[in-house]
Amino acid sequence: MATSIIRKGKGVRLREVSDVKLDKIKIGLGWELRKGGHLDLDASVFLLGEDGKLPSDEYFVFYNNLESPDGMVKHKGDNRVGDAEGDDEEILLNLPYISPSVKELVFVVSIYDAQNRRHNFGNLKEAYIRVVNLKNSQEILNFDLDADYGDDTEVEFAKMRREDEGWRFIPTGIGTKIGLQGYVDKYIPEL
Repeated sequence: MATSIIRKGKGVRLREVSDVKLDKIKIGLGWELRKGGHLDLDASVFLLGEDGKLPSDEYFVFYNNLESPDGMVKHKGDNRVGDAEGDDEEILLNLPYISPSVKELVFVVSIYDAQNRRHNFGNLKEAYIRVVNLKNSQEILNFDLDADYGDDTEVEFAKMRREDEGWRFIPTGIGTKIGLQGYVDKYIPEL
């Protein structure tokens, strides 16, 4: 089965885009700079409960918290320069075993210290997010990050929602300038 290039807002059930069952997947992030210099992109995932909030801080998986409490979502570490061959950052998910209290996953790509360094997605070329089936290394979905977000410093690129039939991948493509902390504030429960 060929890679599906997906567009913002068009959701797809993961079981419909692969020839084999999708239990273990990888979210891969890659980028190149348009001009010389240095830019650090960071991939993060928020594991949200029924109320749309983090059950606890540990359900925010990113470069300073590499694993969810259940061990089923793992960040492979921070790449600060984007010079790796292939994916620069990776998040691994074991979908069937993610805690049943988690109803939605929100994936965000942010530029580290963007405001101070005056960086934005316009500095990038060939920036992408992709979903890979780890069972057979098949790329099943691909989302272009640098096409529409020139002035933005963060992109919520997708959500995955738990449904009766499995997980639905929904590319959201929402660019912002709120910083990663703005997303954290959005998903932390109010006291």
